[in-house]
Amino acid sequence: MTARFFFVITCLLSSTVKALEYRIEVEEPSLFNVEEAIVNTIHGAAERLTGIPETQMVSAAPDLFSLSEALVNSYGYDGDTLIVDIDVDGLKSRLETAGIALWESERPEFLIWATEERGLERVMVGQESNLIIDRLMAASERFGVPMQRPLMDLEDTLALSPAEIWGEFAGAVTNASARYGIANILVIGDRPERQMLKYWLFESNGEYRAGEITGVDANARAYALIEVIMQYARSISETMEPVQVGLLEKRESLTSFRPREDNVAGQWTLRVEYRDVIRLMDLIDHLEASEGVTIEATEIRSTEASMVLNTGLSLGATDDLVSSFESIQFISPLVYSLK
Repeated sequence: MTARFFFVITCLLSSTVKALEYRIEVEEPSLFNVEEAIVNTIHGAAERLTGIPETQMVSAAPDLFSLSEALVNSYGYDGDTLIVDIDVDGLKSRLETAGIALWESERPEFLIWATEERGLERVMVGQESNLIIDRLMAASERFGVPMQRPLMDLEDTLALSPAEIWGEFAGAVTNASARYGIANILVIGDRPERQMLKYWLFESNGEYRAGEITGVDANARAYALIEVIMQYARSISETMEPVQVGLLEKRESLTSFRPREDNVAGQWTLRVEYRDVIRLMDLIDHLEASEGVTIEATEIRSTEASMVLNTGLSLGATDDLVSSFESIQFISPLVYSLK
């Protein structure tokens, strides 16, 4: 008979509470940290409800996950499985109180093509393991955004080459992708030796945006790309029909990823890399003097600063405001470099 242990937090039980059950396999009970697993489960549930990485949410609302146990209806073991029952309404209430918008529209699906620069050669990434692709596929599960890799069979190999990707032949990309019937296409060009990654986001009509991400290693580039893709996915999902939780403008330049003007206004977390703290203070003064913008919180580190902006401006208009400051360079949405 299967041994079962179940602990109930009785004060949280209610017939009207909506719950979400998570099942976690426990491979080695003696090394398993239940408290840590529960906290991670709540973080994961919040990420799935919002499409925003936990680190970004905590940056905007440091106390968001304090007293995480209050968000758990019950937890217990069923054999080698830990079952965690989360109070979804309570978690949603916390997120909304913190000004973090829920993602209640349908998640768009992406097809991912990838090419990599190896020395002087650029090659297509096939079905082999690739750290950046692996991180993206994990993010697919983490945020509930469907992602698919091409088969990279003979048909795919003949249909699309690295030269066509880097040459930005939109027709080649959309034609090669047609067999998969996926409207949104992400194309990646990683350049490990230059610590840089280029990406292209395509619609089925061939219109696209391109941008660049820098990172000292593949992990850094992958996580920065995931933030961009999740933000982009949220923006285009606003045109879809709302669902219960469980398109692109013409490119302006090869290095721009300008947010759409119709993104929802609210609270934005701005990240700025800087060298001169005086210039950083000037930027802060510039933002504070702008109409309709309030700096909710500021965190300054040795070479990077984070600012939480409360504003009625759209994401695109906020980006234009920041970009109007002298000597600031756009890197990706809400990420800048101050010279």
